[in-house]
Amino acid sequence: MSFATNFLRSVLDKRVLILFASFVLLCMGGYSLKQLPIQPYPGVAPLTIQAISQWPGRSTTEVEQQVTIPVENALAGIPGVKAFRSVSLFGLSVVTLKFNDDADPFKVRQIFITNLGNVTFPPGVSSSVSPDSDATGEILRYQVKSDYASPTRLKTLQNYEIYKELKQTPGIADVSSFGGKVRQYNVIVRPESLQSKNITVAQLIDALTKANDNTGGGVLPSGEQQFVVRGVGLLKNLDDIRRVVIAVNNGVPVRIGDVATVEIGNAPRLGLFQFDENPDSVEGIVYLRRGENASEVLARVREKITTINAHVLPPGIEVKPFYDRQVLLDITVGTVKHTMFFGISMVLILLYIFLGNFRAAAVVAVVIPLALCFSFIMMYVFNVPANLISLGAIDFGVIVDAAVIITENVMRHLEDGGKRLNQSIILATAEVQRAMVYSTSIIIVAYSPLFLMGGVEGIIFKPMAFTMGFALIASIILSLTFLPAAISYSFGENFHHEPPKFITWMLSRYKPLLRRLMDHPRHVITISILVLGITLISATRLGTAFLPTLEENNIWLRVVLPNTVDLDYSISIANQLRETFTRQPEIDHVAAQIGRPDDGTDSTGVFNQEYGLYLKSPEAMPKGTTKADLLKRLQGELNRIPGVSFSFSQYIQDNVNEALSGVKGENSVKIFGTDLNILNTKAHEVIDQLKKVRGIEDESILRELGQPTLNIQIDRERAARYGVNVGDVQTVVANAIGGAPVSNFLEDEKTFGIAVRLNESSRNDLPDIANLLIDTPSGARVPLGMVANVELTDGPFFIYREAGKRYIAVIFSVRDRDLGSAVEDAKYLVEKNVALPANYSIAWDGQFNQMKAAQQKLMVIIPLTLVAIFLLLVTALGNFRDAVIVLINVPFAAIGGIIALHLGGETLSISALFGFLSLFGIAIQDGVILISYINKTVAQEHGAMKDAMVDGAALRVRPVLMTAMLAGLGLLPAALSHAIGSEAQRPLALVIVGGMITTTILTLLVLPVIYAAMRARGKHKPGLV
Repeated sequence: MSFATNFLRSVLDKRVLILFASFVLLCMGGYSLKQLPIQPYPGVAPLTIQAISQWPGRSTTEVEQQVTIPVENALAGIPGVKAFRSVSLFGLSVVTLKFNDDADPFKVRQIFITNLGNVTFPPGVSSSVSPDSDATGEILRYQVKSDYASPTRLKTLQNYEIYKELKQTPGIADVSSFGGKVRQYNVIVRPESLQSKNITVAQLIDALTKANDNTGGGVLPSGEQQFVVRGVGLLKNLDDIRRVVIAVNNGVPVRIGDVATVEIGNAPRLGLFQFDENPDSVEGIVYLRRGENASEVLARVREKITTINAHVLPPGIEVKPFYDRQVLLDITVGTVKHTMFFGISMVLILLYIFLGNFRAAAVVAVVIPLALCFSFIMMYVFNVPANLISLGAIDFGVIVDAAVIITENVMRHLEDGGKRLNQSIILATAEVQRAMVYSTSIIIVAYSPLFLMGGVEGIIFKPMAFTMGFALIASIILSLTFLPAAISYSFGENFHHEPPKFITWMLSRYKPLLRRLMDHPRHVITISILVLGITLISATRLGTAFLPTLEENNIWLRVVLPNTVDLDYSISIANQLRETFTRQPEIDHVAAQIGRPDDGTDSTGVFNQEYGLYLKSPEAMPKGTTKADLLKRLQGELNRIPGVSFSFSQYIQDNVNEALSGVKGENSVKIFGTDLNILNTKAHEVIDQLKKVRGIEDESILRELGQPTLNIQIDRERAARYGVNVGDVQTVVANAIGGAPVSNFLEDEKTFGIAVRLNESSRNDLPDIANLLIDTPSGARVPLGMVANVELTDGPFFIYREAGKRYIAVIFSVRDRDLGSAVEDAKYLVEKNVALPANYSIAWDGQFNQMKAAQQKLMVIIPLTLVAIFLLLVTALGNFRDAVIVLINVPFAAIGGIIALHLGGETLSISALFGFLSLFGIAIQDGVILISYINKTVAQEHGAMKDAMVDGAALRVRPVLMTAMLAGLGLLPAALSHAIGSEAQRPLALVIVGGMITTTILTLLVLPVIYAAMRARGKHKPGLV
């Protein structure tokens, strides 16, 4: 008696214990599922950390030379860096490090902070590290709303009350604010008053700084006590500032109030936020901490907002969320639940139809939750992340294939009669267990490329691979333990089963058809090869893409005006566009961001406008309209505005694209070099070529030049003649003209800047600026124009760098065409028509690069996977010839997948490629089932060879049909779904559903013909029995 038989007898003897163990597995799996951090929407961007350094009032060139480059040098030695980028602009430097997928977030962040702390910055530079979040971490946006409060009041509440409360919420990395007006105490200097009083700006600043300070005098002993000594000199109100004495002229004190107007005003604005009809509001952006569960944290945030509105904010002021990631998560979860429910339902129905017994179908179906529970336990133990986007693509039909093979064989033995139930279970299971183990192992190996993928595609599909891998391992174990025990409990010992009538009818038609086909092998094989060739040729017209666009039910629109515009002009354009957007029936809310936030987390200027167009729910959308229709209308409206470039994306997609490529666009052409003028010229040549390519839209240059600059160039020789040093001149430039804060004003727990600045008429007039007085060591004062050249020039607005080299980027999108062919056409034109000087180069970045990197990795992994599968086949079938025959099923399986992609309007994306891997594994499994039984029948029967082959193939018609149809129908809901959250699953599901149709036909009709033809060529050793 074999080991397998003894094992199965032991299983049946201990069936109560096995069923109890299965119940424990179910409970443990449910517990693990609750503990498992399943993200409904995956964080697809790599680990990215930024050094954000602000140097108010400083030009782009100075920021690059004195801030960006030193920071780059300090961070250059950090291990695991995948990409090293930076951008310098007026008053801001952002250095970004993108790390490898296997980098430890805590370790590299600690090294990053330590190295950044070693940088010696110029005075006035403030540097910080980006929040411990990622590109998909912006989970909630809200408006600080009021019908009466000013933007200054709202901004103050946001910065000092709302921020503090929300930041304390567990799971929140940071809270950023946008828009509003920052309160500031302004000392507006009148130059004519300074001149009449013979006072300089430097004197005023020095006096104000010294007049606003507390000091400590240690302790004063007094008997048995001691007193702490304080010198209190902080400014308490506007009058205190006005009364500060600058100097004494002829015995008369000259106070600040004599030469300046002191008032509560606002700091220069870096950005503005508008929402629907409100032209000047305040926005808050909540960032999820890396690794936290978005749904759980959002629930805590909503609870905290309720508390803030009820107990923290004054009446009439409220925090009102307008973007909540939970809405998208709920839609996605609903889509996944819908496809999973219908997938399982169709599997159960199909099992009942083919097995003809509800109890048998139910026993097989129970394997699905048990296998998934084992998978959840393993994922929890090994800390494997999960997301619903990929879990929704799990094929439940494949999970039960092993159970189907055994159950079908048990039912067939029972149909034959003459054997008791337990005897049938033991014989039927032992008969197919080797084929079942090998065929299921082959499917697991087919999934191996998914385990080895990195980047975005790895983040999305690895959880599916791990879930399927663990579930398939569990299905093997359960099919040899739980399934025999459950079947023996479900039926009586003397149970007899009749096959469904349609199975008998189908077999009566199948055998004659197969005999006729075997009589004409050349015709069958020729037609099959012809169909395969035509299909493969048609595959070249599918086009290629990286990943399907995940629908977010919003539009993120970026509008770029000429760099030279001021805030007022940008606002006027925004008002026009906002009015246009609110008229569209599909749009629910419009949020507009002009410029950048105060914390420097977005490196741009007031020429940049970004609009969040939040669409109505799918149920509330006007009938007969689509998002594509809306995009075309908006594009037409934007084309009417001269000098404007724009691009469409989605909220999360836009953040991810920027994190991956370093620029604000889906795809980009980066031109590397040193001279900004040459880079700018070549960028225009590149964009001229892109405009010739069909499907390329939203092309624009990230402009680097053209920033109007008032250069105050100190003439050191003339300055030395008057004894003036550079610092005296810089003080005038930074404070009197730029309005940089010179001190702080404390109000309770709030801190506001005190800024000294020339009045508006003086600082906006070139002659007045040139006449500003500068102190000399002799006590005399000279005009600024005597020691410096004051002139208007053009300078750089941005300086982009990557890997220590300057570059300029041309960004573009691809619409109404596949990504691969569009970019290939563009590359051809650029290489042909754009000549670069020596030491200049071009690189293509964005989704195209990621797609190529993934394809190159698959080109290595897939052949190795096929080799591993072939070795398993040889081991399973016992000879090379049968292994080759089974592998022939692989290209034929692709026929249905390719046709399904054509019919579904999909491209050959990474998702579709993963679908083909799954399809090939299932096709090989069906081939193993069929060939192993044909071998067995041929070895046992001594009649005509053709009859033996036909009989062997007929025995496996039902299991082949069941495994193929279960795999296809299990994913049919995902293949047909167009709902939000189905985009990543759909190409994969289409390939498997379509492939299963052709695989079934070819496995049952063509594969036996090929087998017979190859066997006829020589003596054949029987294989697996």
